[in-house]
Amino acid sequence: MTKKVAVFGEMGVNFAPIIEEHFAAKQKDWQVTTWACDGDEAARDAVLADCEAAVMSADFILTPGNFGALMAAPHLKILLQPWVGTDWLDEGFLPKGLIFCNAGGHAAPMAEYVLGTMLEHALELRTMHSDMLAGNWQRAGRNAAPEARHGDLLGKHVGIVGYGEIAQAVASRAAAFGMSVSAVARSKRDVAPAPLDWIGTQADLPKLLAASDYIIMTCDLNDETEGMIDAAAFAQMKDTAYIINVARGEVIDEDALFEALSKKQIAGAAIDTWYRYPTNIIDAEPDPDRGGPYQGSKHDFNSLDNVLLTPHMAAHTFGADRGRYLSIAESLCSYAEGGAVKRQVTIGTGENLEGFAIP
Repeated sequence: MTKKVAVFGEMGVNFAPIIEEHFAAKQKDWQVTTWACDGDEAARDAVLADCEAAVMSADFILTPGNFGALMAAPHLKILLQPWVGTDWLDEGFLPKGLIFCNAGGHAAPMAEYVLGTMLEHALELRTMHSDMLAGNWQRAGRNAAPEARHGDLLGKHVGIVGYGEIAQAVASRAAAFGMSVSAVARSKRDVAPAPLDWIGTQADLPKLLAASDYIIMTCDLNDETEGMIDAAAFAQMKDTAYIINVARGEVIDEDALFEALSKKQIAGAAIDTWYRYPTNIIDAEPDPDRGGPYQGSKHDFNSLDNVLLTPHMAAHTFGADRGRYLSIAESLCSYAEGGAVKRQVTIGTGENLEGFAIP
């Protein structure tokens, strides 16, 4: 009997051939079907009626009614998302026994983003470009004044908070630039994996902050990490420290971050993950607090001259998309083979569904 994987969303439809090539072609009793969020709910429900596995997408779950319909799928056994963060997830609202998986495959482009922001900060490329447009050549190589120099990465120390796939990709690239690297992780490790100088736990965070020229946030958002970089943490950093957040906005206390940057308590920050997002990314609504351009915070980060602001795009590359759907194909293969499911995050308990009407 043919089993079905339902792949949802416009991006899902584009990358469904990867799942077909790397999963369905090997598991001959599986078939891939798609629905591109085109508004035809009858077609959606027909796909959901007989799927055992489903791969959702951001445009699918953010469209009203779709997630509820997915949760009501009668034969659904495994649900997969093509991104890593699961801080939005409550297993109590997943049907009992439903396997939930996230996806990897995007560590390389995210690490490239991190190295790119470090290089931009050290080399001051935006400033140099603006100077040239203004006819300002004062920082040319023949100017002997100390302030004419830009920085470099060689010999600087990188401290990484969290040590999963993204952090490991950052560490290897930072080491290739001649930087030293340390990290803190959730679990204690007896030996520091290469290329780390040392690795500790969250108890060692003050040590990491005090030693680091660049602080990279890559950890999950959970009860332990929410707000872990607070005013006290900023006080432990060098005044030349530069913090880069590719984790979740909330791992850094919003008020403390703005204060540290606006008062130049640290040198600066690159922020890719935010505290709020516009509803319409194509034509963003006015900022709810101040009008004008929509900002990812209640604070006016746009007014600061020591931040690099990006719209949660560090892993938004075709290479990352391909890697994520390859990761999903691997998880589906492990599920079909009956072994431990790769990248399984949780299993639904259904405890919050009692009395809850799924549309």
